[in-house]
Amino acid sequence: PGSAGGAISGADLARAMAGLGVPLGNRPPVVPLQQVVTTDAVTEARVLAEPEVQAALMPTLPEGHQTPEELHNTVHSPQFAATLGSLSSALQSENYNSIFANFGLDPAAGAEAMQRGNNVEAFINAVQAQADANRPPASDGSSAAPGEGKDAMDDK
Repeated sequence: PGSAGGAISGADLARAMAGLGVPLGNRPPVVPLQQVVTTDAVTEARVLAEPEVQAALMPTLPEGHQTPEELHNTVHSPQFAATLGSLSSALQSENYNSIFANFGLDPAAGAEAMQRGNNVEAFINAVQAQADANRPPASDGSSAAPGEGKDAMDDK
């Protein structure tokens, strides 16, 4: 039953949303990637100084620009932040499964966050799980690294 005169009321909209299984007001806000992967965070973590990171990322830069300086400049560019924003939006769309597939990520690693409707957190958790799985074991035989096992969004 709709409102008189064909207009849709707030109550009509709430009933429709409830029928979709979307809890109103219960979802935590989604934090966009560009607010998580900030230039300050990348700089403070010194992640771009790690040889493994450089080896993985430099081949993605244009030929003749595959240097640590260019990698730093790229990650600190407005275009990089805009790309993260586009990726965040795409993750919150119906295309998130294809994004996970394109990155070779296991969606199961982010299943809990996906169930809460936070596909950005799910993506970060899946990236972290992939990085942990690809990390060589420490010299003492363990594969633990500082901060490992901690939810990627805990500090956000």
